[in-house]
Amino acid sequence: MVPYAAGAYPEMGRQIKLMEFEEMPSTAYTEALFSGNLLDDPALVKRAQAAYDLLRAAALSPEASLTLLKSAAEEYRQCASTT
Repeated sequence: MVPYAAGAYPEMGRQIKLMEFEEMPSTAYTEALFSGNLLDDPALVKRAQAAYDLLRAAALSPEASLTLLKSAAEEYRQCASTT
Protein backbone atom coordinates (compact mmCIF):
# COMPACT_ATOMS: atom_id res chain seq x y z
CA MET A 1 0.00 0.00 0.00
CA VAL A 2 1.21 3.46 -0.86
CA PRO A 3 -0.25 6.14 1.42
CA TYR A 4 -1.84 9.23 -0.10
CA ALA A 5 0.74 11.38 1.68
CA ALA A 6 3.48 9.82 -0.46
CA GLY A 7 2.20 11.76 -3.47
CA ALA A 8 2.68 10.54 -7.02
CA TYR A 9 4.59 7.29 -7.45
CA PRO A 10 5.64 4.96 -10.29
CA GLU A 11 2.87 2.89 -11.85
CA MET A 12 0.22 5.05 -10.17
CA GLY A 13 -3.18 3.92 -11.43
CA ARG A 14 -1.75 0.87 -13.19
CA GLN A 15 -1.05 -2.70 -12.30
CA ILE A 16 2.16 -4.57 -12.98
CA LYS A 17 3.00 -8.24 -12.74
CA LEU A 18 6.57 -9.46 -13.13
CA MET A 19 7.02 -13.09 -14.15
CA GLU A 20 10.20 -15.13 -14.03
CA PHE A 21 10.56 -18.59 -15.52
CA GLU A 22 13.28 -21.21 -15.21
CA GLU A 23 13.74 -21.87 -18.91
CA MET A 24 12.29 -18.75 -20.53
CA PRO A 25 13.07 -15.03 -20.37
CA SER A 26 11.36 -12.88 -17.77
CA THR A 27 8.24 -11.01 -18.83
CA ALA A 28 6.13 -8.21 -17.42
CA TYR A 29 2.42 -7.56 -17.76
CA THR A 30 1.13 -4.05 -17.26
CA GLU A 31 -2.50 -3.09 -17.12
CA ALA A 32 -4.22 0.28 -17.25
CA LEU A 33 -7.88 1.23 -17.47
CA PHE A 34 -8.38 0.35 -21.14
CA SER A 35 -5.33 -1.72 -22.06
CA GLY A 36 -2.98 -4.48 -21.06
CA ASN A 37 0.52 -5.10 -22.36
CA LEU A 38 2.65 -8.22 -22.19
CA LEU A 39 6.29 -7.17 -22.36
CA ASP A 40 9.01 -9.61 -23.35
CA ASP A 41 11.65 -7.21 -24.65
CA PRO A 42 14.48 -7.50 -22.08
CA ALA A 43 15.02 -3.72 -21.99
CA LEU A 44 11.33 -3.07 -21.30
CA VAL A 45 11.18 -5.83 -18.69
CA LYS A 46 14.19 -4.26 -16.97
CA ARG A 47 12.41 -0.86 -16.93
CA ALA A 48 9.28 -2.50 -15.51
CA GLN A 49 11.39 -4.14 -12.80
CA ALA A 50 12.95 -0.76 -11.96
CA ALA A 51 9.49 0.85 -11.73
CA TYR A 52 8.36 -1.98 -9.45
CA ASP A 53 11.40 -1.47 -7.23
CA LEU A 54 10.56 2.24 -6.91
CA LEU A 55 6.96 1.35 -6.11
CA ARG A 56 8.06 -1.02 -3.35
CA ALA A 57 10.31 1.69 -1.94
CA ALA A 58 7.33 4.08 -1.74
CA ALA A 59 5.00 1.48 -0.22
CA LEU A 60 4.32 0.94 3.45
CA SER A 61 5.56 -2.19 5.16
CA PRO A 62 3.03 -5.05 5.42
CA GLU A 63 2.50 -4.21 9.08
CA ALA A 64 1.95 -0.50 8.41
CA SER A 65 -0.38 -1.35 5.51
CA LEU A 66 -2.49 -3.51 7.81
CA THR A 67 -2.61 -0.76 10.43
CA LEU A 68 -3.74 1.76 7.81
CA LEU A 69 -6.42 -0.61 6.48
CA LYS A 70 -7.74 -1.26 9.99
CA SER A 71 -7.84 2.46 10.68
CA ALA A 72 -9.74 3.14 7.44
CA ALA A 73 -12.19 0.32 8.21
CA GLU A 74 -12.83 1.70 11.69
CA GLU A 75 -13.33 5.20 10.33
CA TYR A 76 -15.80 3.80 7.78
CA ARG A 77 -17.70 1.92 10.50
CA GLN A 78 -17.97 5.08 12.59
CA CYS A 79 -19.24 7.12 9.64
CA ALA A 80 -21.67 4.39 8.57
CA SER A 81 -23.16 4.13 12.05
CA THR A 82 -23.96 7.85 12.16
CA THR A 83 -25.83 8.00 8.85
